[in-house]
Amino acid sequence: MKVLFYGNVIEYTNGDKSLEIEHCAGLRELINKLCDHYGDRLKDFILNDETCFFLVNGKGTMMTGGLNTKLQSDDKIEILPFAEAG
Repeated sequence: MKVLFYGNVIEYTNGDKSLEIEHCAGLRELINKLCDHYGDRLKDFILNDETCFFLVNGKGTMMTGGLNTKLQSDDKIEILPFAEAG
């Protein structure tokens, strides 16, 4: 599966904009694998309720089970920061 990082999320991925990762059964497992790869600093950032949101194949995970969203090996997961009001 392919994970894409956007905006200031990239600051927590050592500059990586994407990562191919082995299959994960769900979003929570994916986040754990990402944290094994990039460290707990990323986990603290992306799990902050007011910092990031996740898309799986273009659909927001708030409507598909949140961290319990099931994943398939060919999914595209996008991790995006919430935009701050100007």
